[in-house]
Amino acid sequence: MLSWLKNHIDIETIVDTTISYIPTIIASVLLALFFWGLLLISRRLLSKSLGRTNVSRSIQNLMMRFLKYGIVAFALLTIANQLGFNITALVTGLGIAGLAISLAAQDTITNIIAGITLAIDRPFEPDDWIRIGDIHAEVQDIKLRTTVLTTFDNETIVVPNKDIASERIVNYTLTQRIRVKVPVGIAYKENIDEARETLLNTLSGDSRIMADPPPVVLVQELSDSSVDMELRFWIEDPWNLFPMYWEYIEKCKEALDAADIEIPFPHLQLFLEKSDGLTELKRQ
Repeated sequence: MLSWLKNHIDIETIVDTTISYIPTIIASVLLALFFWGLLLISRRLLSKSLGRTNVSRSIQNLMMRFLKYGIVAFALLTIANQLGFNITALVTGLGIAGLAISLAAQDTITNIIAGITLAIDRPFEPDDWIRIGDIHAEVQDIKLRTTVLTTFDNETIVVPNKDIASERIVNYTLTQRIRVKVPVGIAYKENIDEARETLLNTLSGDSRIMADPPPVVLVQELSDSSVDMELRFWIEDPWNLFPMYWEYIEKCKEALDAADIEIPFPHLQLFLEKSDGLTELKRQ
């Protein structure tokens, strides 16, 4: 067996080759340890630097990830070059593969770019109450590709970041005060000033309502069946927007009923002109 190995395998060449590669292997291991230490130190320094600034947590996490991926990628290329791999061909191959992946995952890349944009612009933070389109929800988490929301019905919604970035975002948490608008319709025969006074009296004694700017009642439109009015007042807590809207819808209805002011329902008046046919029908 040993003689067969000696005849078919050049043990001396293998040993010489292995010995010649030992410095390269040692250098590669030292490079790996160097980059590992560089990553730890860089992450610690970046974390301390960002901690002293007013940078959101989402941006901090994003920058940490980019730092990690950047150092790891550079380390792999450096170690591969040290081991004798053709880096030029490797980078070219990675470029072609990256192009193919980017074409196949355009939506994912678009969402990631939108996530970076949201992290930089900071239109909202976790725990903020926002409105996106017709959705009112509380922000739970801002990820690189999606944003997790919880609606007031306790429904969890995962929205792609590109959809959020293309919508108009209303952040109620950032609002120092907000206006509540309660629509009310009265009949044409009713007195507008009397209805206005009745609606304003419903606000009396409510400490949640700001005195400045003062509450007002405006005539918005003369519609087909009613005079459309709107009770407007300001509050300091945006979270009370909907509760107080619903509360004062009911209060306005009760106040107008108590004042005997009619709230009309849609109706149609039909006027018939005199004609020979109508005259003949009356005779019958």
